[in-house]
Amino acid sequence: MQLQIVRNFPWRWGVWWLLLPNLAFIAMWPIGGPSMTASMAACGLLAVLLSSWSHHVLRTAVAVALFIFNLLTYVAMTFNLNWATMFGSLQFAGELHPSQSPEYLVGGLLLVASLVALIAMGSRIPPLKTRDHKFLALGLVALLINVDMVATAGTRGSYSMTAPAGMPVDSAVIQNHIAPSTLRARNLVVIVVESLGVSSDPFDRKLFDQMWNPERWSSRYEVTRGTNPFFGSTTSAELRELCAAWSDYETYDFDHPNCLPQQFRKAGFEVESLHSFNGTFFDRETWYPKIGFERSLFSNQILAMGAGHCGSVFPGACDRDVPRIIGERLRQAPEKRKFLYWLTVNGHIPVAAERALGTDNCRLGTAEWREDYPMLCRSFELQKQLADSITAEIMKPDFSDTDILIVGDHMPPYFQRDLRTRFEPGHVPWIMLRSRKSVEAVKTPTT
Repeated sequence: MQLQIVRNFPWRWGVWWLLLPNLAFIAMWPIGGPSMTASMAACGLLAVLLSSWSHHVLRTAVAVALFIFNLLTYVAMTFNLNWATMFGSLQFAGELHPSQSPEYLVGGLLLVASLVALIAMGSRIPPLKTRDHKFLALGLVALLINVDMVATAGTRGSYSMTAPAGMPVDSAVIQNHIAPSTLRARNLVVIVVESLGVSSDPFDRKLFDQMWNPERWSSRYEVTRGTNPFFGSTTSAELRELCAAWSDYETYDFDHPNCLPQQFRKAGFEVESLHSFNGTFFDRETWYPKIGFERSLFSNQILAMGAGHCGSVFPGACDRDVPRIIGERLRQAPEKRKFLYWLTVNGHIPVAAERALGTDNCRLGTAEWREDYPMLCRSFELQKQLADSITAEIMKPDFSDTDILIVGDHMPPYFQRDLRTRFEPGHVPWIMLRSRKSVEAVKTPTT
């Protein structure tokens, strides 16, 4: 009897309702990706509830809607976006260049193929007519959910969209007690680095320590290092560091901000921001002034100041050229104290093998490591460029008396499980460089 039920089950129903809407995510199971159990459960149960529908046009419309819902859920979870930020970011999709990434191209082709098959097969999918078939359909949904749970278990915990309710805000700014009243140096620079995570693999950690070695700056700066938790995407990291808030640009109360730029501006500092991408993305040109920035320089202005153009999924100014511009900004009107904030962009995952980026021939690490992890090598290459360019500028004899905080926004959101698990989930690194000139002045009082 049970075998007869299985034989008579309309398996095209399972392919159409369960496989095709999730095919791209199922294809990622051997590689990595977030768990889609909640989304798969909700969509699967809805499919069973609608299993008796014979109106194929409405049925196909619902199936396409579920396909889109699953896709948006997957993207939101991969990049630690909440739903408000996810929908808000759709308007900026035209500013990205996904064709620069082979990974995005392959994924896009698979999604298009799944969607075309979903629409083409819509009129040929039989309804579930018996109670036994509906029970078997529920069993297929449960099987899909459980396989997804097992397949994504290795990266569970590395997808953190929001902070737990009631969790106190923690940030590099808070840990280093940064405020106008505590700043002893003449100026302050805060750098939030895209996709700078805490390496948990010993080999990767050694590379990181070589690039961000305190000895590179110890003759001029007192260097401390640490980590702090992160939740959400880049805008969440900005509000974490600048406004001491677990929030994002869609939900933060910009009418009543209490943010670092505002505090430094009230203390008489010139307050300026730089971002290597354009200002319309995530609406930064609108909310940066609301948290206190007097001026904001985005990719067009930074390019006009002599920075090179780096093409990638997020095309903009080359991060390696920005430290020189920061040094120039600090030297202007030296009688005025300054707070400069810089958000980088080139490290955004996936990092393309691009000549302009300097990632087309990564030579870091060992030959075996480079062959096994080419994307990781390119990411570390950008870190090296960034660390080298920052070092070259801040160690110049005429670089202003400045404290510098460097902090990651979130761990790199790699799709691949073997890359994602090479980073500590939930934490980002920070490096604090305090000008020895000001530190020693405090330690040696005048008589």
